[in-house]
Amino acid sequence: MITVNELTFYYGKKEIFSHYNLFIPDGEVCLITGVNGVGKTTLLRLMAGVLRPKSGEVKFDIEPGEDPRQKIGFISDQLSLYESLTLARAIEFHESIYKIANFNDTLIQHIKVDKKQKIKELSAGQRAIFHLSLILSTEPKIILIDEIIHSLDAYLRKVFVNQLLNVISERRPTVVLVNLNFHDIEHLVDRVILLKDGKSLVDENIDSLKSKVKKIISKEIPEDFNVLYQIDFQDHSEYFIYPYEEEFKLRMNGELEDLNLTEIIGAFIGGEYAQKGIN
Repeated sequence: MITVNELTFYYGKKEIFSHYNLFIPDGEVCLITGVNGVGKTTLLRLMAGVLRPKSGEVKFDIEPGEDPRQKIGFISDQLSLYESLTLARAIEFHESIYKIANFNDTLIQHIKVDKKQKIKELSAGQRAIFHLSLILSTEPKIILIDEIIHSLDAYLRKVFVNQLLNVISERRPTVVLVNLNFHDIEHLVDRVILLKDGKSLVDENIDSLKSKVKKIISKEIPEDFNVLYQIDFQDHSEYFIYPYEEEFKLRMNGELEDLNLTEIIGAFIGGEYAQKGIN
């Protein structure tokens, strides 16, 4: 469980969040998204304790006596590892800090590296997988993942996502993802939060969100349809509608399409840029 209570944060004089509130229950997989610079990574780092708020707090459901460092796993887009260490020495160090009896190296075997290699010799993708194996070895209750998936090739991305899926199925941790590549993680996500101006513009269960965002292909639509984003072609337009209502079928003249998560988020973000006059 994660509770963000009246959180206020500034970068210099720029306000990012003002009295922001958010509750993520145990076992939920939550995706945080939005346009670049909206504060997605900042919020994740505030949750991880890497950044400190000006006011407000982030609280976790950690039992008395439990080490928060062991129960909260943070995988950043800027991997922080002792690069001069070999993999074997880094594992030994991790085992001693977190009192891990038997380190499971199954995930590391996928990247086909020698444990005598130094971390600095690994590719970005290999380091991400190694970091994930270290994080998961403590069996954290809360897993925070920044946009690290972008650094992985197709094979390692599949390894990363499949391992995360296994952990979610077996232990039901609370997971918060920040990502702009939704195709790989759509089947993991329970809830979508889209940030705008320091607030949650959208906060929906993923199934509910898919039922509320639709694309209508038509020459024109009724004026009371709430158009999230519009793409114009020579003989028709594509209208992304939110919230869509079933009675719209009776009043529209065109083709109705369901959307996947990538298309839905793209419509929201495209609408944001369109409002700002950015092409």
